Amino acid sequence: MLSLTYAVTVFALYFLVFVLFYSLYFRKRIYLLLLSEHAYMDHYIDKLPHIRDRPDERLGMIEFMLCKRKAFVCRARQFVAASTVAYLLALVGRAAL
Repeated sequence: MLSLTYAVTVFALYFLVFVLFYSLYFRKRIYLLLLSEHAYMDHYIDKLPHIRDRPDERLGMIEFMLCKRKAFVCRARQFVAASTVAYLLALVGRAAL
């Protein structure tokens, strides 16, 4: 039988892990999610100082930023999946005892 105290404690730890992930990793890179919008991508790349001097590198920078965005989204999904699986295993493992 699973006790309510254990379930609430494990959920609080699960929530704390998400808050730490958001504050330490996700929040600093939130701009990467906005790069899928063309207007934001253009605005972001236009603000880079070296792009003004060399406009021929614009396409390379766009590819680089989209690759960076893809890696960020992949890591975020992996974190959510791994932490959810760990949470469920903690609940099921305790319930099985």
